[in-house]
Amino acid sequence: MNLGVNIQLPQSAAKAITTDKRPVVVEVTEDGHYFLDLGGGKREPVNADELKAKVAAVMRVNPQAPVFISGDKRASYNVVYQAMVLLQQAGVPKVG
Repeated sequence: MNLGVNIQLPQSAAKAITTDKRPVVVEVTEDGHYFLDLGGGKREPVNADELKAKVAAVMRVNPQAPVFISGDKRASYNVVYQAMVLLQQAGVPKVG
């Protein structure tokens, strides 16, 4: 007994949905300064308010954008933690 049905699916002219997989990278220096790379390889210095605003804008457009923190090995845990708090406030669900 064959239960399959032979059907002809319609062709679509729609383009495939793609998401930008370039990561957002936040660098934290030993003295607590932030540098932001929004995925284009261009690293720019930002303060805490700019970091939140720019990352929040990225998350509105691409909520699945990967976000990473790169902390200087001499940076205190508190300095890196503060960056994580800012990213959470910007709407980042997960930080790598």
